[in-house]
Parts: sequence; C-alpha cells; structure tokens
Amino acid sequence: MKNAASARADGGRGGGGYGAAGTPNGSDRSLPGRRNGAGRQQQRHQGPLVDDDTDDDAQETDPLTQSFRSGDSRWTTECSDDEDDDRKEEATSSSYLKDPYWWLGQVLITVGEMGNFLAYGFAPASIVSPLGVVALVSNCIIAPIFFKEIFRRRDFFGVVIAVAGAVIIVLSAKQEEIKLGPHEVWDAITTMEFEIYMGISCALIVLLMWASPKYGNRTILIDLGLVGLFGGYTALATKGVSSMLSSTLLGAFTTPVTYVLLFVLLSTAVMQVRYVNKALQRFDSTQVIPIQFVLFTLSVIIGSAVLYRDFERTTGEQAVKFIGGCLFTFFGVFLITSGRPR
Repeated sequence: MKNAASARADGGRGGGGYGAAGTPNGSDRSLPGRRNGAGRQQQRHQGPLVDDDTDDDAQETDPLTQSFRSGDSRWTTECSDDEDDDRKEEATSSSYLKDPYWWLGQVLITVGEMGNFLAYGFAPASIVSPLGVVALVSNCIIAPIFFKEIFRRRDFFGVVIAVAGAVIIVLSAKQEEIKLGPHEVWDAITTMEFEIYMGISCALIVLLMWASPKYGNRTILIDLGLVGLFGGYTALATKGVSSMLSSTLLGAFTTPVTYVLLFVLLSTAVMQVRYVNKALQRFDSTQVIPIQFVLFTLSVIIGSAVLYRDFERTTGEQAVKFIGGCLFTFFGVFLITSGRPR
C-alpha cells in the first residue's frame, strides 16, 4: 500500500502520463514511452492507478472527440443521402423509359417538329411562327387531363383569344407562296437589306452575350433577347432549307448554300436552348414563356420581312389582320401564363 501511495504521489508531482511511476533522479520524465510502460506494469502489479473506464469517459466527453465523431456521422448521413438520391434518380430515369406515355410524347414531338419544318416550305415564316401558340394552347388543355393540373377560368379565355388570333393570322396570309430554289435563296442572302439586318442583329447578339453573365440576373430581356435573335436565324434557315427541298428535293444538297443554312439552323438552335435554360434558372417560367414567345415571333417576322420579303405585296387589310392577330395571340399567351403560383 505504501508503494502504491508513493507511486500516486510521485505520479501527480511528475505531471507524467496516467499512473506514471516517479524515480528519485527523475529520469523517466524525459522518456514518456518508458514512463507510460512502467506505469502500466505497476498498475497491473500494484492495483489500478487510473481506471480505464475513466480514460474512455474522458475521451468521450472531450469536445474535440465529439466534434470529430459528429462530423463523421454527418459525413456518413450525407453520403447515404447522396446514395439515396442517386438511386432515386436512376429509378426515375429507368421508370420513364418504360412508360408508354413518354414514348408516345416523344413520337408526337417528332411528328410535330417535322410538320413545323414542312410548314416553312409552304407558308411564309412570318405566318408560321405566330402559329406556334398552338403548342402552348394544346399544353394548356392536355396538362389538366394527364397531370390533373388546375385549369382556370382565365386559361379558358386565354385559349379562346389565342386561337382567335391564330385564325386571324392565317386569314391575313397570302394566297400563294413562291417556293425558292438554291439560287433564289442565295440571291436573297446577298442583298444589301439583309446584310444590314445581319450586321445589326449580330452586333446585338455579341452585346447581349457579353451582358448576360454580368447583368442577366437584373433583367429577363437579355437572355430572352438572345433567344429571340437566335430563334429568328433558326426560323430563317429552316424556311430556306424547307423551301429548297420542296422545290428541288435532293438537288438542294448539291449546292453549298444548303449546308451553310443547315449549320446556321443547328448552331442557333443549340444557342436557343442554352439561353432559355439560363433564363429559366434566373426567372420564373410564367415570365419566361410569354416573353420568349413574343420576342421570338417578332424576330422571325422582322427577319422574314427583310430576307424573304413577306410583306412586299401585302395589302392594307392583310396588314391590319396580321397585326391584330399577333396582338390577340400575345394577349392570350399572357392570360394563360400569368397569375400562376411560383
């Protein structure tokens, strides 16, 4: 008992590890490993100097230890959450591929885009582009049926007004549409009027692309202005390719102008998707959809009027009908898309 008591007293005075046995010359203080080993041997032979449970409890109550363990638990929880999200995403991606409605939708989209492409070959682009409101109207009708979305009273009036505007636009169209061959399309592209239009629109595109990362969060018109300008070129290129195919069929692919238009069509379509996504990330979809439709339609009307001279032989009555139909269509889109909860 005396040895054990002296060991405790010396260990407390020496400030060594738990249960360290002191020596008269104090040499063990410079060898912590040896001192701890000796303390453990003396602990086994002379009784417990410090309880192991106390050591564990001290480690458990140590704030640094708790923070490490809580961090490990959070990391484990986050990893498990990420794994669960990955599993859910994989399950979702695999489930919609097995859904017949999804495949039906893809087929209908493909057929609709093919019909839209062919329409540019048989009607002026300034007439075809406003009729894109039919897609929005169809979505407004189909969504409540398939997805049980709310169909409001103002949606009904918006659909009626938009359809009336589309009918008026069709009635304002010219009775005959001149089909353009490769040479006619090239002659239209090289005119002074279109070169001026192209210079102004390209300058606006460069300016808006520069402003998008800096000021795109402040106003929706920057990103959607780019969508409208790129969309105008997409529609003009689609009109040229479709018109050449309807006039010469395979003979259109023997001229370089066809490949130039195809490049413009694909590249501007990709840029449209990019900036539409940016606008949807920064602003609400109820703002993006109507503004994008209006700017795209106006860009196509102006570009087609310059390049293909859609309004060169238009009478005053036809012009009034066309403008009135566009205004009706824009107002119908506004009614459908506005006032919805975020």
